[in-house]
Amino acid sequence: MAARTARPSLYISVDIEADGPIPGPYSMISFGAAVAGRQDGASYTAADPERQTFYRELRPISEEYVPEALAVSGLDRDRLLREGADPAAAMDEFRTWVREVSAEAGAQPVMCGYPAPFDWTFLYWYLMRFGGDSPFGHSGCLDMKTLYATKARVPLRAAVKGRMPRALLSRRRHTHHALDDAVEQAELMSNLMLWTPPVPDADPNPDADADAERSPRITHLSWGRIEAEGLAPGKDFRLYPGGGRPWDWSEHGTRHEPGIQPQEVREFLDLGVTAVVLSRGMDERLGIVAQTLEVLRAAGVEVHVAETTAAVEVYNRLAATERVAGLFHSTC
Repeated sequence: MAARTARPSLYISVDIEADGPIPGPYSMISFGAAVAGRQDGASYTAADPERQTFYRELRPISEEYVPEALAVSGLDRDRLLREGADPAAAMDEFRTWVREVSAEAGAQPVMCGYPAPFDWTFLYWYLMRFGGDSPFGHSGCLDMKTLYATKARVPLRAAVKGRMPRALLSRRRHTHHALDDAVEQAELMSNLMLWTPPVPDADPNPDADADAERSPRITHLSWGRIEAEGLAPGKDFRLYPGGGRPWDWSEHGTRHEPGIQPQEVREFLDLGVTAVVLSRGMDERLGIVAQTLEVLRAAGVEVHVAETTAAVEVYNRLAATERVAGLFHSTC
């Protein structure tokens, strides 16, 4: 009996914006898609990610929403209630578009995302809830984080853009506009598919590189004073793999209320951290803006929030084995 020939795959990058963590109680408020490329066996052909695209803004399906999640997209909920596309109509249009571009390519559609689980959860739920049919089937989904982790031979939690070779990354900005981000991720997908990881050279002193990238341990904490390896003592610190510096709250507008601002943690993502520790002060008077936590969790980063003494203990433990960063406040 002749072996069955697998159909080529057409990878379609999809990015969604939502006003909460799960579909049903919360809504997908926009989504964008861009054809990334076609795979036929060992051959992959990248597409121009701007040539075949799809974008819709949707009318919310419930009254529930998380303000911080909604703020990420910058979309106005009242406008979406008035002008957003009917979800059933949008899903019908999307199914038609997916099938048309797939037929043109002579390939089976596969949704891809970075990371894919969150976007796939909303997309598949909407496709089934509004029309009962998915052009991707029930499992036609590829996660770019997993693809990179497999090819680079790194743990999944280390598969972050900050640790990827720069040549793999798109030069486009990640704007949290669903179509912009779908196009950006389509370029990343093609770069990953065409990438052959270099064979690592033998390192005569691997421990030196490891030490240079290690997050500095905190060696002393008392009211108004923090001491960390390789740094002069200070009151507040931001620490990260390879170093640290005094934490100047005025740089990004952090105050006790409402608390640590999202921009305070964005630079950590570029360093490829797997965990972030946020201290709330010795008397736990330092707040944390909810969007700050959303930024980290959306990037797949483990987040620890604690009173400063406890935060230091968690940070020092993680620093022994992980790429961890932290914000530490030594007074109230």
